[in-house]
Amino acid sequence: MSNVANFIHDTTPQCVLFDMDGTLLDLAFDNYIWMQLVPKLWAEQNQCDIATAKQRLYQFYLDNQGHLHWYSSQFWQQQLGIDVLALQYAHRHLIRARPYCFELLEQLKQRHIECWLVTNADQATLALKLETVPLHPYFKHIVSSESLGAAKEQQQFWHSLKQRHDFDPRHSVFIDDNYQVLASAKQFGIGQLISIAQPDSSEPHAVTQRLAQNEFIHLHQLTDLLDLIHLNSIF
Repeated sequence: MSNVANFIHDTTPQCVLFDMDGTLLDLAFDNYIWMQLVPKLWAEQNQCDIATAKQRLYQFYLDNQGHLHWYSSQFWQQQLGIDVLALQYAHRHLIRARPYCFELLEQLKQRHIECWLVTNADQATLALKLETVPLHPYFKHIVSSESLGAAKEQQQFWHSLKQRHDFDPRHSVFIDDNYQVLASAKQFGIGQLISIAQPDSSEPHAVTQRLAQNEFIHLHQLTDLLDLIHLNSIF
């Protein structure tokens, strides 16, 4: 927490922008769908072993990562012949908030700090997640990158977001578990950037080398941010 303790913000932010998957929601659900179930179904459809399926799919994932269509359930259904959205609905009982998610959001709400949810999840997946975990009451704006025509990794997303819902990037905080997204937000001029060290509760802390070198603040759990709120170090 030492790097977090040094994160001092001299004014109350205009708004706090939250990612959804891996930040407020446990990424274990998404990784289970994409890294286990989809390869299993694809292997069955293509009559190959699971190792071959994973090798081919993981490379396909990498080739498309960071583009808007990568987050589209329709794109993957067309490419793989697998109804990924239906698969997510069938396993929606595995969708969970990360520890202290609601405690953090309640603290921000009590302090009248404006919160926005900005996610790369397509609108159909976003609807599923919000039906399952009631995040709605805590956010002034809930935005899917699909509605803006660009992924958060792209500068177009941030310009379109500001055009739709005007805000001052310099006096905003953005929390996300994706390094490429944080780098894009930094390029756009978001004032304070925070990463999540363990977006998937089933895996070890995922702080990358660049994050470990303190390019961005990283939280091992949301209680770190709650401590800062309590100490008035950031808000």
